[in-house]
Amino acid sequence: MARLTVLLLALLVCGYVPFSDGQCVAGMGMTCILSSLNMATDGVAVLRGIPPRTYYTIKVEKLRLPASPSGAFLTRVSEFTDEVGFDVYYEPTLQLPAGLTLTAVVLYDAKALRQVVIAAGDMNVTDLTIYTCALTSIPATIGNLPLLTDLSIIGCALRNFSFDAFRGNLQLRALDLSDNAIDTILPAKLVDDRALPLAIEMLYLSSNSLEHLDMTALGALTSLTMIDLRFNNLAKVAADRTVTWPALEMLDVSSNQLSTLDLQWLSAPNLKRLVLSSNRFVTIPPRLRRFPNLQMIGLSGNSFTGIDLAPLNALPTLNSIDFSHNPACRYVRSSRPIQLPLLSDLYVEYGALVRFNTAGIDLPTIGFISLAHNNFSTVPPLGQVYPSLDSFDMMGNPLPCGVLKARSEVLLSGKLIMGPPRLSASECPDGSVMIKDPLLLCCKA
Repeated sequence: MARLTVLLLALLVCGYVPFSDGQCVAGMGMTCILSSLNMATDGVAVLRGIPPRTYYTIKVEKLRLPASPSGAFLTRVSEFTDEVGFDVYYEPTLQLPAGLTLTAVVLYDAKALRQVVIAAGDMNVTDLTIYTCALTSIPATIGNLPLLTDLSIIGCALRNFSFDAFRGNLQLRALDLSDNAIDTILPAKLVDDRALPLAIEMLYLSSNSLEHLDMTALGALTSLTMIDLRFNNLAKVAADRTVTWPALEMLDVSSNQLSTLDLQWLSAPNLKRLVLSSNRFVTIPPRLRRFPNLQMIGLSGNSFTGIDLAPLNALPTLNSIDFSHNPACRYVRSSRPIQLPLLSDLYVEYGALVRFNTAGIDLPTIGFISLAHNNFSTVPPLGQVYPSLDSFDMMGNPLPCGVLKARSEVLLSGKLIMGPPRLSASECPDGSVMIKDPLLLCCKA
């Protein structure tokens, strides 16, 4: 049998296992499906009997083993595959023995798993993924996987950790600890007043229990390109000294409890995406000019009562802003002149806007503005103020029928968007206006 370079899926069950004749049932994606495999008797012979260079994946629906499905079993099965995965893993311990040639081990459902033991010695594992387990801490022997590039422990019971745990994983690039119970990230130990740098580029900590995060605990991650902190309980994100992430492109702290965020501690010259949606912000955070390559800011779902765009001045590459779903927001303005030379899209939907004051707001390349589902009773002169504007959306505003009729030309040109035309006036409970047959629009009579 030719060596597989793909996942061996195994569903571990208890009790009687039906006899398998070792014949593959062809499945999707060049999969060989074995209804059962008994490694205590003829399992190895069955695997060796699978036609070479025919299948990309072996899926074992029922697996019988003489002992634990880790340890010696993983060594034996590595003769046939580079990657092993278990749909369901019932054991409390996962053992990765020395000399293991597998590159990936995946446990999709490991509710009983409380311990991972990794032996010292040669290891080829680059990807270790565990979903839904009972682990309460990072495995103490994780450093025995020096080639590890991707580690995911998701939906488990982790409470706290320190990046010191990964000092032996100098090739680790992606770390996903989402959907745990992490409430504390412990500071790393310092050597010569500095934390030892790690190679982690992508850090996922969403859906945990963090409330106050001292970002100096992440200071050793000098190669970070993105941080995902969504769906925590963060009320404060700060640092008592400068944290430098020269490669960071995205910081996502959406769906938290933040009302302020002063990023004066952060040196991230390549930051492109700042996602602050679904928090408690009432103003745009200060000092954003520290990030000259910022391209997108998300501030939807906050607590704005009005939007002052002034803090966005001097952001030369900003091209998209979203202030939608701020239900109490009544106006857009700028308290001092600003220019956003590359801004192409501006979204302020589902609020209570009655005014858009364009004075002092220079948007030379703006292409689209959406003010849909607000409380405008007049159409702001966006098309006249911004010649580059391709279209602007006023759908869902209580605009009087006469106002829309007066704007027939801009409606027919497609620059002013009021949503799809109606088939009959009965679809418009507050009134309708025929702009030009068949363009019938809802309006306020």
